[in-house]
Amino acid sequence: MAVANYHSTYGRYPPPFTTDQTGRRLHSWRVLILPFIEQQQLYAKINLNEPWDSLANRKVAGQMPRVYAFHGEYAPSSTRTNYFAVVGNETFWPPEGTRTHAELIDDAASTIMVVENDGFNVDWMEPRDLEADRMNCSVPHPEGVSSNYLRPAVVMADGTLLRLSHGHPEEVLRAMLTVDGGEMLRREGETWTVLHDGRDRALK
Repeated sequence: MAVANYHSTYGRYPPPFTTDQTGRRLHSWRVLILPFIEQQQLYAKINLNEPWDSLANRKVAGQMPRVYAFHGEYAPSSTRTNYFAVVGNETFWPPEGTRTHAELIDDAASTIMVVENDGFNVDWMEPRDLEADRMNCSVPHPEGVSSNYLRPAVVMADGTLLRLSHGHPEEVLRAMLTVDGGEMLRREGETWTVLHDGRDRALK
């Protein structure tokens, strides 16, 4: 919902990261949506003109919102996130610029917006996510979609949460990552199910 509310406010989805005039990456989309997850005060503490790991910004790194970690795994001073964009020219998160809802040619219910990951080791403020042309599309995989839950989940562009089975076909995952691939995907299938409550899941 936070990403959708960002679009409602700015007319575009957030970029995967911000950059300075030289192209150096500064901040993650996870920082940009803070005001939309009731974290306006934390957002106000961050200097968006300095890199995420500047001395001033590192002072707030330990204040990561709970929603950026797996349910039940958050701890005070946690900085590692479990939720990632998949950046790529054909994905919801293009490496240059941003998208509007009109650019989602494929069904939003079949287009991945955010994925779970267990093991990528990225700070929540860090402007680094999975890359579509480099990630491993086996499920589960620590360099792709994975989880501390028995079956990892992905958030679709319409806000739906899908739980993926182990062995989810790589070609189907890649099709779910594109915004305009024209693939015909069934809403329900043998390798994914809709989650009505993401907290109601079995652990490994």
